[in-house]
Amino acid sequence: MSPSQEQSVYEQLQDIPTLRGLVTAAVNIFDHDVDQLMQRVFRKTDFAVKSVVDSLLGSHGPLAELNVRLKVLLGLGVLETATFHDIEHYLALKVRLNNESQEYALSSALTLEFLQQLHSVQDKAMLLKLEKELQLTASGVQDNKDSLLLQVKTLRSEKILRSYLLLSISTLCEQLQIESPL
Repeated sequence: MSPSQEQSVYEQLQDIPTLRGLVTAAVNIFDHDVDQLMQRVFRKTDFAVKSVVDSLLGSHGPLAELNVRLKVLLGLGVLETATFHDIEHYLALKVRLNNESQEYALSSALTLEFLQQLHSVQDKAMLLKLEKELQLTASGVQDNKDSLLLQVKTLRSEKILRSYLLLSISTLCEQLQIESPL
């Protein structure tokens, strides 16, 4: 991924305050990148092939759904299994969050659980340490929710988890920027 593409991803995600917003934006980015990869793999100049492929990949074709396109790319060996599973995790979390009325902060337990499932997250030891810290902070400052210490620790946790999410999304986008092996 070029530095300008990476910068574009960061700009799209930097000011989103909730987990739902960040995951939704990430899925939209993945959808765009998978579409471009599909075009690199399948778009040919031969008219007969082009007309068939265009109808399959169109907005109402059988390959319009992101999860179907991911399966096709995985089946063809274009995508690595870990990349496929990570994007599937993002899709599943998006569906879950859209079905719930509750907004989750980036420092929520759900964010930690989600990040621990991803292959694109390398340093899981830091996540475990952060999870323990959040638990201790929550149990130790229950009486005083306006505590400056709680606010500082929550803000720090949100920044760390946002960084993890951004790095994961960036890594997955980079893995979608491959040239067609076919």
